[in-house]
Amino acid sequence: MAPLPSMPFALPAFLASVKGMELIGFLFWFWMIYHCITRERNSTEKILWLGLIVFGWALGALIYFLVRVVKIRG
Repeated sequence: MAPLPSMPFALPAFLASVKGMELIGFLFWFWMIYHCITRERNSTEKILWLGLIVFGWALGALIYFLVRVVKIRG
């Protein structure tokens, strides 16, 4: 069995995976902002949802996705 890499070599791989997850989270967040701007009809609801998405970041985007996007497609 091959020895495990030492900490200095394992750390960049971990950081790369964290950066990858951050990128995925940012793209999802941006997609939900775009979806909200283009699909919400009521301006009051649009402002409230945008506030939740922008200030709630990934959690706000996930809530919007589960409540509105799944409902619209379902």
